[in-house]
Amino acid sequence: MTRKDLVAVSGRVGLTIAAFALIAGIIATPILPKLGSYVVAGPKRQDEPTFRPLVTPASFKTN
Repeated sequence: MTRKDLVAVSGRVGLTIAAFALIAGIIATPILPKLGSYVVAGPKRQDEPTFRPLVTPASFKTN
């Protein structure tokens, strides 16, 4: 086999693998959300801002 033939064969193999990956992705897209639940964590919307007190070394209690 010449180098040109090897490049052609590897290109066909790569194209075949890419096609199978694309088809598998299309098939798996509607199936995957049913298998697990996605939890999206986000901040709660508040009308007023929450003010937090400053933490200073003097505010720590020691035994």
